[in-house]
Amino acid sequence: MYSIFKFKPRGFTLVELTLVVAVISLIAMLAVSKITPFVQKSKIIAAENDLRVLVDAFMNLESGYVKDMRGIPGFSLSNMRLSNLFVSTNVYGLVGYDRLEVERLDDTQKLLCAPPEAFLRFDSSSMRGWRGPYIKNISGVFPFATDKRFADDLTFEQRGFFPNLSGLRLPNDFLNRREGCSIYGFPGEGVLIDPWGNPYVLQIPPPQAFANGLTSNTNLSDEVRFNYARVVSAGPNGRLDSPCFSANTTNLWYTSWSERSRRISRQAGLIDGDYSARGDDIVRFLIRNDVDEGENNHK
Repeated sequence: MYSIFKFKPRGFTLVELTLVVAVISLIAMLAVSKITPFVQKSKIIAAENDLRVLVDAFMNLESGYVKDMRGIPGFSLSNMRLSNLFVSTNVYGLVGYDRLEVERLDDTQKLLCAPPEAFLRFDSSSMRGWRGPYIKNISGVFPFATDKRFADDLTFEQRGFFPNLSGLRLPNDFLNRREGCSIYGFPGEGVLIDPWGNPYVLQIPPPQAFANGLTSNTNLSDEVRFNYARVVSAGPNGRLDSPCFSANTTNLWYTSWSERSRRISRQAGLIDGDYSARGDDIVRFLIRNDVDEGENNHK
């Protein structure tokens, strides 16, 4: 017998909907907690691979930047930055500066870097000279000190990319003529960006990292300092923690250059097998192995 009463489906109650949303949220949280470590690990692996590429571009015995440029008049290991690898012309420091000066120079941003310098083009007979770019795929530009990666982030200066160099014995180019620029790079020049949105940097320890006191060993060679050169990613936390310059506001070693602090500056924070002084920075040396020197004086 056909019923005149039709079934009317019942909707979800508010309590049921709340429970469903809660279960879905819980599943999503669990999924994110499981996936996040893998994502972070993949970023670390990518950064390590980038550092290997940078080291090879500098040090390759067949076509590396250092091999090509050694013996060129005026070439100095102590003046090197990562951007040397990326310039697309042998006139160094020129690309992008006109645009930047127009758009960014105001009361808060200054860019008074040195004028462009010309590299000597490669000479096939002497096998010396610039034949870059040594890395063709740049992924960003070096920031201004007040720039941020995102709205609530600290500035690049606060995160250690513009260290205070006062009191250090470094080339006058960096100490006197680079207002608005960092020893790690000039704002606007091409750089390679790490997976966390920061430029990789080249660290070369200052003479104080080797001398016994602030005034001794003034004739320390570039070769000695460059033996401890390393390329660095600021890592997941975005702070450039690895100690290099004593006045770096994010570093642990301010004005006291004891033997311990000199070792930590030279070795990027590695001491007695402990990496804690470099935080979560990812470090790769250009020449030496990443090992503790093993001195007994740990003052």
